[in-house]
Amino acid sequence: MQALPTEPQTWATLSPVLRASWRRSAHGVTDPTSALPPIELDGLALQTYRRDHPLHQVLPVLNRLLIEPAAEAGLIVAIGDAAGRLLWVDGARSTLRQAERSAFQAGANWSEQAIGTSAPGLALVTGRGAQVHRHEHFSHTAHRFSCSAVPVRNPLTGEILGVVDLTGDAQAVAVHSLPLLTAAVSAAETELKLSPAPASQPRLSTLGGPPALFNSHGMRQRLSQRHAEILFLLSWYGYSRAAREGLTAEDLVELLYPGPGHEVAVRAELVRLRKLLLGPVHTGVSLLSRPYRLSAALELDAAEVWEALMVGDRARALDIYRGELLAGSDAPGVLRARHELSALLRESVLADGSSEELWRYLQLPEAYEDQQAIRTALGVLPLTSPHRAALVARSES
Repeated sequence: MQALPTEPQTWATLSPVLRASWRRSAHGVTDPTSALPPIELDGLALQTYRRDHPLHQVLPVLNRLLIEPAAEAGLIVAIGDAAGRLLWVDGARSTLRQAERSAFQAGANWSEQAIGTSAPGLALVTGRGAQVHRHEHFSHTAHRFSCSAVPVRNPLTGEILGVVDLTGDAQAVAVHSLPLLTAAVSAAETELKLSPAPASQPRLSTLGGPPALFNSHGMRQRLSQRHAEILFLLSWYGYSRAAREGLTAEDLVELLYPGPGHEVAVRAELVRLRKLLLGPVHTGVSLLSRPYRLSAALELDAAEVWEALMVGDRARALDIYRGELLAGSDAPGVLRARHELSALLRESVLADGSSEELWRYLQLPEAYEDQQAIRTALGVLPLTSPHRAALVARSES
C-alpha cells in the first residue's frame, strides 16, 4: 500500500525517518496536493545573498566534482542555505526546465516547513545524508523527481552552512549517489578549511556604473574616468594576461589613446593618480614605476566575472556583471576588454544557460534587444513562465 499525505493511516509503510518527516511536514503544509515552495529570494536580493554566502567560495569545487558529471547523466544539482532556500541550481538543461515547473529553482524554499519532505529539507533537519524517492515527497509537486542530499558544515565549528542536493530520475537515488555527494561535500568542506580569511583588499568596481576604489577600511573613493581606466588596465592586463611585471608608459599610451603622441598626458595622469592613492583617504595601495604597477592587487569585479565564466559558473558571473565595463570609456584597451568580457558572457549563457540565467542575461541593457538570446530563451522557458509574454513583446516578428 502506498503512503498518501492526506491519509495518515497509510504512513506506517514509510521508513521511521520518512514517517517522522511527514508528521513534521503535515504541520506546515496544509494542502500537499497543491502546495508550491515559496520564492523567498529574487532579483538583487538573491544576487547579493549568493555573493556573500560562504558556499560561493566552493562553487568551482562542486562544479568540477558534481555539477558537470550530473549534467552528463541528465541530473541537476541544487546548493541551498541552512534555511532550505536554494541558491544555485544547475545541471542538465532538460531536467532544469522540468524542475522549474515545480519551482525547484534558485530563491525557492525547499525546507520541510515550507514544502514538506524532500531530500534537502530532510538532510537539514537530521544533519545527515538523505534520499527521497518520487512518491516519498510529501507534496505532489515534487513527485516527478527523486533526490539525494547531504548537509555542508563549517569545518571549524561544525555549524551547518547549507545543503547540496542531486535531483532527477532514479539515478539521483542510486546506491552510489550518496557516496558521490558525500565525497563532493567533503572536498568542499576541505576547501573552506584551507581558504584564508577574506583579505581586506581595495576593490575597483567597473561594471554597470561609476567606478569606485574601496580601501581596506571600507572607505569609498570615487574616481575620474581616466584614473579608473589606468587602474583597470594595470589590474586587468596583470590579471588576465599574467603580465605581472607591469606596464610601461608606452604600453599605457597604446591602451589609453587611439594614436601615438600622448606620453606627456599619461605621465601627468600617473602623477595625479599616485597622489590620490597616497592621499588623505588611505587606499592601502600605491603606484610603483619603472614599469608602472600597483603595490598590491585590487579586487576587480570584471576579473571575477571572467574567472567565474572560465569555470562555468554563470550564476556567479551574472551576480557580479551589472552592465558593460567602464561604459563611458573609449580607451582602446578598455574597449578590447569590454568586448572580450561581454562576448564571453553572452556565449556562455546562450550555449549552456538555464532559463533563469537567460532571463537574467536579457535584463542587461546590452542584451535587451538581442534577438538570438530572446529566441533561445523562448525555446527553453516553460510554457507557464510569466516571463514569456515580456520576451514575446520584445521579439521581432
